[in-house]
Amino acid sequence: MRGELLNLERLEERCRAHATELTVALSRRGASAHRAHLRENGRILREAYGAFAEDVKVDVIPPAAEWLLDNFHLVEVEILNIEQDLPKSYFRELPKLAAPDWKGVPRVYAMALEIVRHSDALIDANRLERSLAAYQSVAPLSLGELWAWPSLVKTALIENLRRIAEELIVSRDGRNQAVRYLAPLETGGDPESLPALPLELKTSFVVEILARMREHGPRVSGLRARLEERLAAEARSTDDSLRAEQQGEARAQVSAGNTISSLRFCGSNDWSKFVERVSLVEQVLQRDPSGAYGRMDFASRDRYRQAVEELADPTGEAQLQAALSAIETARTAMDPKGEGRVGHVGYHLIGPGR
Repeated sequence: MRGELLNLERLEERCRAHATELTVALSRRGASAHRAHLRENGRILREAYGAFAEDVKVDVIPPAAEWLLDNFHLVEVEILNIEQDLPKSYFRELPKLAAPDWKGVPRVYAMALEIVRHSDALIDANRLERSLAAYQSVAPLSLGELWAWPSLVKTALIENLRRIAEELIVSRDGRNQAVRYLAPLETGGDPESLPALPLELKTSFVVEILARMREHGPRVSGLRARLEERLAAEARSTDDSLRAEQQGEARAQVSAGNTISSLRFCGSNDWSKFVERVSLVEQVLQRDPSGAYGRMDFASRDRYRQAVEELADPTGEAQLQAALSAIETARTAMDPKGEGRVGHVGYHLIGPGR
């Protein structure tokens, strides 16, 4: 979920390359697994929320955890919205990836993951539109894929938030491990009687133990020496650990803030207008020789797009070809004076010329 941060031009290049790399298969698999993974993400986020809700009562929590606490209601609502807006029957119709490791995964979900990971989860309408335009310059997307796009972008954002939550919990466990390790000193115990340091020195453990050793002064100098010796054997230092923990917290804070902001954008964006702006089928139908299509309201235009879906296979290429055929048939049949219904694309999509 964390990739190289790309500017918009390089992200467009990545989308075009991604389009050439993906092989698509018409498969009805994957709906149950996708739904189960979404719910598993929700469970992990709820557990993280519960842990940090307890921690904040007695101590300061990382800034990224504050983002989760303050916005967890939004996360839960969006998980429910994804399940409602992307039922299993709809999911089954989406073109899936053919690669063995990605069987059952919708192509547009793989695209959403790429955009999220190369944008550090900070997305907006312009970034999404240009990314989809770049992708479709190589491989047209179906109307069904475009309408599923909002739900799958939100799913990718939830996946990213789960990654952040897991990293926060690992750091939390390391800090708690340090507290338990030094607990005997709180009751006057001898530092030299402490057990051996853990086999795995988590960065958060090192940072927490360093902070707490300051409270005990010179009497823990032997423990500090043993800690520094262990770190040196791993080509690390206390300064490295402090720097790494600070950088990790800063990255998590930015990524968590981006993810929440992007979820809010997804919840408020007008996706109907978005789909019309990025749909290649829509761009073709706008060439209606009679000019009537462009003057219609959204519901009427959508009925024509549904007709294209009914007439074609559920692939972007097939739907684009159906729309082009309807436009060309209307143009060929049009009265030289521009009069008559046969010159309207609707005559050939939902009328007698269907």
